[in-house]
Amino acid sequence: MKTDERQLIVRILSGHAEEYGYFLDRYGPQVFALVARLVSAQLDAEEITQDAFIRAFTALGTFDFRSEFSTWVSRIAYNCAVQFLRKRKRDVVVDIDEAQLADISDRMADEVLSADSDDRISALNRAVELLPPDDRALLTLFYYENRSISDIAYILSLKESNVAVRLYRVRKRLCVLIKRLENESR
Repeated sequence: MKTDERQLIVRILSGHAEEYGYFLDRYGPQVFALVARLVSAQLDAEEITQDAFIRAFTALGTFDFRSEFSTWVSRIAYNCAVQFLRKRKRDVVVDIDEAQLADISDRMADEVLSADSDDRISALNRAVELLPPDDRALLTLFYYENRSISDIAYILSLKESNVAVRLYRVRKRLCVLIKRLENESR
């Protein structure tokens, strides 16, 4: 953790609550991006992001400085988003069997996921929306936010080895979904 952020937290805890705005300004967009990938609707994402920062402020005294503040607040935001989704029970179940995943080679997944045509990018974005929230969070944290495996493990409450395995499987799932979407549009 940056020493100035550590000192800022100490100041906030000693009664300078107005200084908490630094964290909102600094990490708000990043946390909103994560939440928006999970819940899709902008108004819901804004509300959940606000709730996450309120919860973080309320729990600031329990922050143990073992992680970066951004990682800690991202975990809170992730949990808020998952709680919101559970209440709505709107999980889209994508039917991809294990045989389909086994048929996707690493090379094939790389080719499908690295193509940069407008149609492929559109299919990729639609495919990401079809993934369960946990997989969308994983992709957002790793590819969009460039988070470390250890940060992702902390935010998603997983073991580091599980993060790597899940990333591998999500890439294959995306490949199957993209191919499916492209076949449907023909």
